[in-house]
Amino acid sequence: MNREEILAKSRKENNSEYEQNTYKLAGSIARIVGGLLCAVLFITEQFVTGHFGCGYFLIFCVMQLVHDSYIFIRTKSKVNLVSALCFIGVAAVTTYGYVSDLLKG
Repeated sequence: MNREEILAKSRKENNSEYEQNTYKLAGSIARIVGGLLCAVLFITEQFVTGHFGCGYFLIFCVMQLVHDSYIFIRTKSKVNLVSALCFIGVAAVTTYGYVSDLLKG
């Protein structure tokens, strides 16, 4: 390999790492914004209608649960395990609220 080939390979590897970090950051920002939007909608709906309608919040929690569970399975990260367990609890509570609201009619 000559010098130019080595430099080209190095640039490609660095660009790939940059892209991976960019996608990771974009996913993190999207999850934060999605969570905040769900919280605002949940609180707004609670004040306006008096209902515990949290279907969209339930979907968000399940998405986070799957995300953190997958990362835990692949990396054995304890932080992601704790996060997944927390989202299991939140998803259980929101499922109960969603179903009870449906049954009330």
